[in-house]
Amino acid sequence: MKNAYLISFPAHGSADNGLLTVIEHNTGLPFEVKRVYTVTDTRENNVRGEHAHHQLKQLFFALTGRIEVYCEDETGAHMTVTLDSPQVGLYCGPMVWHTLTYHDHATLMVLASEGYDEKDYIRHYDEFLERRKTE
Repeated sequence: MKNAYLISFPAHGSADNGLLTVIEHNTGLPFEVKRVYTVTDTRENNVRGEHAHHQLKQLFFALTGRIEVYCEDETGAHMTVTLDSPQVGLYCGPMVWHTLTYHDHATLMVLASEGYDEKDYIRHYDEFLERRKTE
């Protein structure tokens, strides 16, 4: 999938001292970050997302716990990945339907290429299927 893939960021330090992960443009960040948000206090098997974006690029990280992410792109290609390390992010670009299922009290952090814009959302799967034919 060209618009959804994992990116690893190096961790520095040790288990004794803690790990530091740096995420900067020159470390593999595929876009300029204009918004950061988190999802916390999740319950087991809580499902969120279930939408796509016309233009927004995002990078998802599981800071704690485990998050299963289903992605489907504009060609119909799909994949499911497990996020369970703050050193590995999932890039999710435009026109990727994504569904996140939370496990083990997961905390999600998202880096986004733009601020919130309701008009950029595709919230219904049927609409996504129709729009991916034309985009």
